[in-house]
Parts: sequence; structure tokens; C-alpha cells
Amino acid sequence: MKNQIASLALLLSLGLAGPSHAAGIGDTGTVEESDGNISIEGTNIERSFVGTGGQLQIVGSNNRITVSGPLTSVTVDGAGNTVQVDSVKRVEITGAGSKVYYKSAPTKNGRPASSVTGVGSSVSKR
Repeated sequence: MKNQIASLALLLSLGLAGPSHAAGIGDTGTVEESDGNISIEGTNIERSFVGTGGQLQIVGSNNRITVSGPLTSVTVDGAGNTVQVDSVKRVEITGAGSKVYYKSAPTKNGRPASSVTGVGSSVSKR
């Protein structure tokens, strides 16, 4: 039993078991990475990731997320989020004041398919 508890404590300290808290001043929430997918829930989280063709999902506000590498999709639900991504096929934003910036899109027209609902939200090439 002591060995099991010690093993679990080690896994938790390494961030290998369960969701991890995103370190930062004034942030709250969780960040999970699994099978190339990234899931973020919370506020004021500032993180960088390497995309491997999966999906990014953000639920919350005032998060600043950077992804180097490709993503299939970015979904943002909340206000005041900023996402920068190298390449993305599809973007969906629901909420006010959120921005998704991309460098390229693997589509015929070079722009990701997008759905934006919310005042001041946008998808832009950078």
C-alpha cells in the first residue's frame, strides 16, 4: 500500500496522472493533453504547445495560447482569448473579444473554415 501511494505521488508530481494546473500568476483552471488533443478550461492561462494535428479546445476567458505545428481544429468558447497557431483547418469561436491568428491553412483557399459568433471576435492570418 505504501508503494502504491508513493508511486501515485510520483506520477502526480511529474504531471503524468490527471489534469495539470497551468502554472502562472493569477490563473485558474486545467490543461490536458491526450493523443495530440489539447483541452484548456479556465482563466488567465498562458501556455505554449507543439501541435501534432489534433484539436485545441478552450473554454474560459483571457487565455493566451500559442501552438507551433499543425492542428485540425481550434474551438474557443469564452471571452477575451487569444490563440496563435501555425496551421489550422477549422476554427470555431463563440464569445466576445476572442482572436485566433494563424500562419497557414491546408485548404484550397489558404484560409481555415470558420464560424465566429460574438462581438469583437475574429480569425485572422498573421
